Amino acid sequence: MNEGQRQKCIVHYQVATYSGDEVVYCWDWEESDSIEARAKQQLIRKSGPFPFGCESFKITEREDYFGE
Repeated sequence: MNEGQRQKCIVHYQVATYSGDEVVYCWDWEESDSIEARAKQQLIRKSGPFPFGCESFKITEREDYFGE
């Protein structure tokens, strides 16, 4: 299978009273749900479990990435 083009996504998140942006690297064929789930996993690894409350994730930028 051809992997496709690597991409860099900026995912904006809102979790309870916290918000920000998370960078996620993916392939051009990956669906938004998968990328948003990866952003959530990355944030949990960095800062631990989320506080209780609403949470939302949305890709705000997606572009081809040619870096390492």
